[in-house]
Amino acid sequence: MKFRPFALGLLLLPLCAWPVPASAAGQYADVDGLRIYYEVHGAATAGPPPLLLLHGGSETIDTSFSKILPALASNHLVIAIEQQGHGHTADLDRPFSYERLADDTAAVLEQAGMRQVDCFGWSDGGKVGLMLAMRHPDRVRKLMVSGANFRQDGLQPAAIQWLKKSKASDPDWAESRLGYEKVAPDPAHWEVFAMKWRDFYISAPDWSTAQLGSIRAHVLVMIGDNDGVRLEHAQEMRRAIPNARLAVLPGTGHSTLLQRSEWVASMLEDFLAAPMPKPR
Repeated sequence: MKFRPFALGLLLLPLCAWPVPASAAGQYADVDGLRIYYEVHGAATAGPPPLLLLHGGSETIDTSFSKILPALASNHLVIAIEQQGHGHTADLDRPFSYERLADDTAAVLEQAGMRQVDCFGWSDGGKVGLMLAMRHPDRVRKLMVSGANFRQDGLQPAAIQWLKKSKASDPDWAESRLGYEKVAPDPAHWEVFAMKWRDFYISAPDWSTAQLGSIRAHVLVMIGDNDGVRLEHAQEMRRAIPNARLAVLPGTGHSTLLQRSEWVASMLEDFLAAPMPKPR
């Protein structure tokens, strides 16, 4: 779900011999009773580690990254994961938590033979990426997040109110619903899943700046200048994380990936190519 009222206007380990499939056909990792879907694109290089993509809340790999994945896969080995309940990955009768989502992600990387990655997370995927960097610091070399918050007050008040009032059958959810129904193992589960995710997102516990300060990865914080996340909050995140950078994309909302994919790709490549800061 892309915060559409905001998105559309007004509103160091070396790279090893990673396993590369013959195509980008989906694969599954069995993690704690859940079969988690993932895709691998591109080819291994002698450069940086693989690039992990983490989708937005209620979204899929395709709906989040279709405009940017081909460009990234031309330069990197890319692994993209669909979290519990999202896309090809079935939902379970257990609550969402960022700790579990991060641990699930780390387990998929382990099964895929990827000891360390660079990571780009959009929206809710950015929050999963932040938690992954906090709970599994050796897994993440560089982390890039777009439109992510670490406290509930980091969201625009109007965004919170819209989310609280929205229903899975509303037109603003239509694109997310179509993407879900196209690939989900149980398309009829959409409304249950979407409201479960919405309620989780707007009630998730806050994180402290001290928690963010523990992140060892080199971090790029990205945000649209008319995002559903407040600019001041993104700046606070940038200040809390050592050696972090901030990029504000002008004339964009929450869906920076869809609105200016060429900018996002360029910024990601520039950040990935930059030298790592000296260890603290």
